[in-house]
Amino acid sequence: MKLTLGQAAKTAKRSKGTLSKALNSGGISAEKDDKGRWQIDPSELTRWMSANPFPNSLKNQSETPGETHESSALGVEVKMLRERIDAMTAERDRERGQLVDQIEDLRARLDGADAERVRLNALLTDQRDKEKTSARRGFWGRVLGG
Repeated sequence: MKLTLGQAAKTAKRSKGTLSKALNSGGISAEKDDKGRWQIDPSELTRWMSANPFPNSLKNQSETPGETHESSALGVEVKMLRERIDAMTAERDRERGQLVDQIEDLRARLDGADAERVRLNALLTDQRDKEKTSARRGFWGRVLGG
């Protein structure tokens, strides 16, 4: 049973355009039916596919060592970046701990200063004699002698 251009394209996992170019250039031999459609023999398609391997499979085969090297280089870079992130996280946590300690120290000092201010304000009482202040005369009282 012969394949149509669409069936051959699906079988070969290529586009119809690629197979059409191969048919027109003579890379694949095929016949046209009475309606003008290509009729491709499966053995002819297999021969053409082995002579023209899939471009991605060639790319994958030829670049496998490079991709392995590239992916291993990327893996090393990812590992180094993760280590750098871990180091930066540890540094940030250390600095955060120092800042928390500093804030606690400043709060303790502020609380101590507030307590000292309250204590000193309690000691500052009016030391003047109450009787003298009430007997104190004003300006006119002194001037008039009264």
